[in-house]
Amino acid sequence: MTKPAEIPRDEDWAFQPRFRVLRVGSVRRGIRLEEIFWTVLQKIADARDCSVGDVILACESRLEKGANLSSALRVEAVTYLQQELEAALSKTGRQAVRNQVMASPSPCFALTGDKQLMAYNPAFIGFVQSRLSSLASDATGQGVRLSLDIQFSDLIEKLRIEGSGPATVGFVIGVERQLIRGRLNAILAPLIDREAIIGFILPN
Repeated sequence: MTKPAEIPRDEDWAFQPRFRVLRVGSVRRGIRLEEIFWTVLQKIADARDCSVGDVILACESRLEKGANLSSALRVEAVTYLQQELEAALSKTGRQAVRNQVMASPSPCFALTGDKQLMAYNPAFIGFVQSRLSSLASDATGQGVRLSLDIQFSDLIEKLRIEGSGPATVGFVIGVERQLIRGRLNAILAPLIDREAIIGFILPN
C-alpha cells in the first residue's frame, strides 16, 4: 500500500497541472490533472487499499463511450470529498457533543472557551449535589461556575497535538460561595464553529 498523500505547502500547488503516466488495467495511460485532484485520487486509493490506476480504471469503466476521462476523474474526486465532508459533519456539532456527554457513565460535561457549560449529564449534577449542601435536589447546571487550572487556549493546543490523548487537569466548580476541587480527563469536543472540551471527572 502506498504512503498516504500529503498536502504540499505551496499555496498555489492546487492549481498546477501535472501530467502523469500510470498503468490503468493492462495499459499505460497519460493523464493531465491539477495537483489537487491527484492528491484526492491518492487519498481515494489509500482508502480503498489500491493504486491510483485502479481508481482510474473503476471510474473509466462507468463512463459512456467518448466521455472525457479527466472531467470524470475531477467529479470522482469532488464526490469523494463531499462524502467525507458529510460523514465528518454527521459526527460533529452540538448534538454530537451532547450525545457523547450523556453516554458517559461518570460525571461529564462540555465546556466552551468562555467558560459556558454547553452540556452535562445527570451524573455531573449528582456529583455536584453530593458535595454542595446549597444545591437543591432538582437543580440544573444553571449557576454552576467551572474553571480549569490551565489556560483554556493552552489546553486546546495540547489536545491538538496528534497522539497526545486525553489531558489530565485540575478543575474548580463553584456554586455561590462553595467550591469543589478535583481532577478530570479532557478531550476535544467534536465542534467546528467553536473551541470546547469534554471533561470526564476522575474519582477522588
